[in-house]
Amino acid sequence: MDARALSLEERVLVLMPTERDTERTVNLLGEANIAAAPCRDVAELCRELRRGAGAALLTDETLAADRDKQLEEALRKQPNWSALPVLLLTRDGAQERTQFGALSGYNHVVIVERPVRTRSLVSAVGSALRLRHNQYDIRDAIQERERQARELSAKDEKLGFALAAGRLGSWELDLRTETYESSDICKANHGRPLDQPFSYAEYRASIHPADRERVARAIDQSLASNSPYDSEHRVIWPNGEVHWLMVRGRAVYDEAGEPTRMAGVSLDVTEHKRLHEALLQSQAELAAQAQQLRAADQLKDEFLATLAHELRNPLAPISTGLSLLADGSDPEVGRRTLGVMQRQVRHMVRLIDDLLDVSRITRGKLELKCERMPLSSAVEAAIEASLPALQRGEHTLRTRTSDEPLFVEADPTRLAQVISNLLNNAAKYTPNRGNIELSVQREGEQVAIAVKDDGLGIPKNCLNDVFEMFNQVDQSLHRAQGGLGIGLALVRKLVQMHGGTVEAESPGLNAGSTFTVRLPLSRGEPMAVERSPAHAPERASKERILVVDDNDDAAELLALMLQQAGYETTTVYDGPAALEAAQAVTPQIVILDIGLPGMSGYEVAQRLRKDARFNDVALIALTGWGTPEDQRKARAAGFDVHLTKPVSAEDLHAALRRATELRHGLSARKPSDLLPQV
Repeated sequence: MDARALSLEERVLVLMPTERDTERTVNLLGEANIAAAPCRDVAELCRELRRGAGAALLTDETLAADRDKQLEEALRKQPNWSALPVLLLTRDGAQERTQFGALSGYNHVVIVERPVRTRSLVSAVGSALRLRHNQYDIRDAIQERERQARELSAKDEKLGFALAAGRLGSWELDLRTETYESSDICKANHGRPLDQPFSYAEYRASIHPADRERVARAIDQSLASNSPYDSEHRVIWPNGEVHWLMVRGRAVYDEAGEPTRMAGVSLDVTEHKRLHEALLQSQAELAAQAQQLRAADQLKDEFLATLAHELRNPLAPISTGLSLLADGSDPEVGRRTLGVMQRQVRHMVRLIDDLLDVSRITRGKLELKCERMPLSSAVEAAIEASLPALQRGEHTLRTRTSDEPLFVEADPTRLAQVISNLLNNAAKYTPNRGNIELSVQREGEQVAIAVKDDGLGIPKNCLNDVFEMFNQVDQSLHRAQGGLGIGLALVRKLVQMHGGTVEAESPGLNAGSTFTVRLPLSRGEPMAVERSPAHAPERASKERILVVDDNDDAAELLALMLQQAGYETTTVYDGPAALEAAQAVTPQIVILDIGLPGMSGYEVAQRLRKDARFNDVALIALTGWGTPEDQRKARAAGFDVHLTKPVSAEDLHAALRRATELRHGLSARKPSDLLPQV
């Protein structure tokens, strides 16, 4: 491919609302070494797209101007291998895809919410170009397969021409005397000198041992049935080379019906076989590559969905807390609210930090600040950092440490992060009131740091997979433990950077697990180390509301806001407790999270709906899972209203009013009443 075609394939087509915006965007991408081409309108963008492009960058305003659906037509006419990435800048990144007109049915749109940072935009464009490169690889593989197919077809045509013209090696065998006569081409097919005789015994001996029985059966069958003899088999040349021959012939019979001789032709089809096998291998490799791309695309979708969920969870109590602070009538409520919001902000910071750490390590940008340090300091820091997770689960933590001081060459912050991640992982995947043990022991010239729990355990065939990026052993409906699946991957990468190893052990599911980090001990003397206002809630009558959420902070703040609005609230944190509380307080409204540990919110709703005592109870789903499929599941489980975290005070009170109307029979309950995600 020439340089001009390559540059066309690498460029980003840019169409902004104004020429000035387009030019500024092109210059911005150019500063990041990304080739970009400005387009005046949708028609020009479509023309340039047909010439070649790596991605397209436009806005919802320019898309809305495409009333003739030119872009939709251009995207539809792409080759089968092509799925041009389209980056759409919109002021509402959470809009549903159906609102984007020509792109509503196009599955390769990246929604970028404005305003967007330059770094984020450049990163998104770079990701789109990398996806486009994968498509080019598939195109090249398809073209190579087509070239091989054409080459094979040409060989087949040559073979047919040779058969028609009789340019084949000829042979004849006297069946009574076994006298074998062959032409020069036939001798050449067997690697024999043209000036020397070639006997029938030599012919039989030249057949590959693995094919001799099959060839003998084909000859016997031909003679017995007076049918043509047709065989493809291997022969071994005197120099050891193996060739494939196609041999065809037919017997001649005497008046008594006895075969007297056979005559036929032979053709060397070794190259034909090689091309055929190469084509089959190419097809297999292409299929494997396509499967890998599909798996990578699915993994990306699952990761993005999980990331959205994990970011929404801390945003829910933060949003509720802002509403409470805006009211400002109770200082004690304000103090508690600030504490909750600070904890949730720290959680989001840790989440983002983990993502950045993974990115830095993957790009080789993370630098360790190693020093000779006592291992005990990293252990203490890790326990302190993991204490909230251990306390939430009411776990018992036991420590076993070596009596002798143990020193390692390590980055104090990163080593504490490794141990903390292992403790958090144990706390997350161990049922409440579980037992977790942290041990630090010397093993020769190494130190072994082990975290053992009696939690969910790991299937033996998944012990290595737990360290893969974005991997979680259980992707079931409950999604109860949450997380992005990067904690253990980060542990392995950081440990490897310290020259150590990490391994996972587990007898199996529900049998607990042990993660062991081994690091080389350090020798020598230790070095000194220094280390917008929300609307006030409406006042309500004394409605009884049951709040169910495994996020303690979210449940507490939601209950406080409901109490200030005049509701009576009861708060629980899992499914079984919700069923018990419903029996005890007979709520009129239940606000229920979906991703509960042990028993999902769907199952809780289904059990409540089966009990006639709760026929008039209004069920509101308040969850971080907000796709249309999640709303469908909520309807099927019996929910009346579906809200997606974080939810504003206005939307919450609108849902409560709707729930009250349903409870008092002011409107019939039917599936279409389910409110859309917020």
